[in-house]
Amino acid sequence: MGLLRYQVFLSYTGGVLALWAIALGNDNSHFKLKTYTDIGIVFAPLWCLIGLGIYLLSLLINGVLTYRDCPEASLELEGEIAEAKKEMKKRGIIN
Repeated sequence: MGLLRYQVFLSYTGGVLALWAIALGNDNSHFKLKTYTDIGIVFAPLWCLIGLGIYLLSLLINGVLTYRDCPEASLELEGEIAEAKKEMKKRGIIN
């Protein structure tokens, strides 16, 4: 039995947060923000959220741009609608 998606997500998130905590704990002067490395370490979760947002936005744009039209499904749906209307007229639900 495999892990559920949220369990996998939580395990990865816990590992990343543990690594981040270790990186913060290596230098006690991380609140002074002396170097760009210190800034990168302190704001790493924010950068990860921004990166995740950009990734999800690119997936959404790609999905919209590559959306395929299905004429066969459209014809099938129109046939089912006509059949349903005929059945409803037969039962007296619509005129």
